[in-house]
Amino acid sequence: MRVALTGADGFTGRFVADALAAKGVACIALSADLCDPAAVERAVDATDFDRVIHLAARAFVDMADWRAFYSVNQIGTFNLLDAVARRKPGARCVLASSAQVYGPGAQGLIDEQAATYPANHYAISKRAMELGAALWKDRLDIVVARPFNYTGVGQATQYLVPKLVDHFRRRAPVIELGNSWVKRDFGDVRSVAQAYAGLVLEADVPPVVNICTGTVSSIDEILAMLTTLSGHSVEVRTNPAFVRANDVPVLGGDATVLRGAVPGWAPRPLIDTLAWMYGLAAD
Repeated sequence: MRVALTGADGFTGRFVADALAAKGVACIALSADLCDPAAVERAVDATDFDRVIHLAARAFVDMADWRAFYSVNQIGTFNLLDAVARRKPGARCVLASSAQVYGPGAQGLIDEQAATYPANHYAISKRAMELGAALWKDRLDIVVARPFNYTGVGQATQYLVPKLVDHFRRRAPVIELGNSWVKRDFGDVRSVAQAYAGLVLEADVPPVVNICTGTVSSIDEILAMLTTLSGHSVEVRTNPAFVRANDVPVLGGDATVLRGAVPGWAPRPLIDTLAWMYGLAAD
């Protein structure tokens, strides 16, 4: 089995490559300018693969450059699917979408049957990718994965959990946050990678699967865990600029479908993830 992987050099990609290798599967990096159909076709034609995991995407762009979300996440994915359908008809293609497609009104533990109300360009581009990908379902075995929040070593400090860990590692006296009482689903990138590997390899996989833990933790609880791990306390100050009006108290994913699709899969406990990120545990 040979799995082509886009976004192999990204935060998630290297862990997916490791997860595939652990299963004895060859992981082949597939890299091309997704906005260039000819370049995508050349890259696909030059790659020997059986199945595909598509992680490459634009997640952060300036609002003035919102078109990049659609040109890469939506049209770029269509370019890839078109090339793969010609090169390897019937191949399993796991597409990385996002739990953001459920929208800001979602709350509780969300399952795959929940309505979608994407509310920003990134989320809309991902939902548009999902809808458009269905046009290739007669030629490809398409699986849409919707990951919730996840973190780990190597994630940039612009994200919340690495920001928290960085403050404790530096033993900073103060941190500015928004609503620290909200509860969210925080996964481990290594568990997420194992989920992707399972979704591309298992024989029978549903067309849409949440990648999540099925549990939620508040920012306050994460701060308490880091205090225990580090022996250091940080003063939390509320920055009004970080406070979201009408923040949903609890938002996470229902992992029932994922557990059924990938037998034996289980998320790592958040305390283990934090210890790894803080430097108290090996990869």
